[in-house]
Amino acid sequence: MAHSPESVVEFVCSNCQVTHAGTPVHRSAGDHQFEPPEACGACGATAFVPTSEWIHHHE
Repeated sequence: MAHSPESVVEFVCSNCQVTHAGTPVHRSAGDHQFEPPEACGACGATAFVPTSEWIHHHE
């Protein structure tokens, strides 16, 4: 049986719109969630929006 990799949650920098892969944070054995980086690697900003909410963020 082939293993399907888990989809990574991505975040968009609210300042420069660069997309970053979320960092997996382990909560318990086999359970984790993704968090945005502490700062944008391109501009240094600290505000991020999940890509799933990016369109709604601009309404």
